[in-house]
Amino acid sequence: MNSKILEIDNLTVSFDGFKAINQFNFSMDAGELRVMIGPNGAGKTTFLDVVTGKVQPTEGRVLFKGEDLRGLSEHQISRFGIGRKFQTPRVYLNLTVRENLDLACNRDKNVFSTLFGRTLPGEKRTVA
Repeated sequence: MNSKILEIDNLTVSFDGFKAINQFNFSMDAGELRVMIGPNGAGKTTFLDVVTGKVQPTEGRVLFKGEDLRGLSEHQISRFGIGRKFQTPRVYLNLTVRENLDLACNRDKNVFSTLFGRTLPGEKRTVA
């Protein structure tokens, strides 16, 4: 069994000839926590844009739990439970961090389930 939750192989992203990411390799096991740090322009945001489907790679493979994410739209990728939080805060200040994450959890997004729904035990584990 493959315990890799995310695998990036030789990822390259070019914008009009400029290589924002050049042959980047990365892997992450299930349950592992990783932090990406680097200076402005190092490709951190571009990397997240590729994983979430906002930007398509020029070359390379992007696998989440063995599924190829290349060519999928942002909303299709979000159904895998992949999401991101942008730098500009957009949280509900009267809710806890967990409650804010619960709202973003991968579930039915109709108005009533969002307002009145309770987080299921499996979703709590996903958020953690």
